[in-house]
Amino acid sequence: MSKPQFIDLPGIRERQLKRRYNNPLFSEDRQQVSTADLKAGRQHDKEEVINFAESLQSLLQDVGQFSAREETDVILQTKERADRLYEQCIGLAGDHERERQGLLKLNDVIMGAIRAAAGQDPLALAELEKEQQAREIHLALLECKLVADILRPDAAIEENELLPTILSENEDSISMAMTLFSDEQQQMLREQASELKQTLQQQGKMDDLLQKKFDALFSDL
Repeated sequence: MSKPQFIDLPGIRERQLKRRYNNPLFSEDRQQVSTADLKAGRQHDKEEVINFAESLQSLLQDVGQFSAREETDVILQTKERADRLYEQCIGLAGDHERERQGLLKLNDVIMGAIRAAAGQDPLALAELEKEQQAREIHLALLECKLVADILRPDAAIEENELLPTILSENEDSISMAMTLFSDEQQQMLREQASELKQTLQQQGKMDDLLQKKFDALFSDL
């Protein structure tokens, strides 16, 4: 089987295929990536770009029709749509920096409408400030493609391949990804990691690079 030719800026499906290819963290059968696999994954990613563009256009049209006294519920629903599109935008195939920056600016517009609706209510304004701080942390995490992929609502990453996927990335990405999980979930992942590490050692597949990745996963114990 010839080596698959991955593109430089793949979408989520092709990105996962690239993680799996010849990667000892995955089972042997999953390390194989065929031409058909790559074609199907790339086609899915192309379709997602089209769907994203259509959803973004619809969102912009709706925001453009906001009235000066738009109902708060409508504004909040629109913000949720914008947030979902931003998370999706991060993982799309190709360069979508213009759309990403546009969604950030759109969020500022929506937040301005929410603040206006809150008026001078101190409780509402305090809650908005708290939410804004949480959003800034969330946006920083989304700069990591691994985080964006894990947060996807669809099953782009199969549950039984979550740990190998996390360990496929660099140490910084691993540490960021682990913050997404509860203490219980983290403990479960680390137990799985201990078993996987032992298996790799028995197979003679552990090396210094893999050791650093495992160390990153256990770094805050």
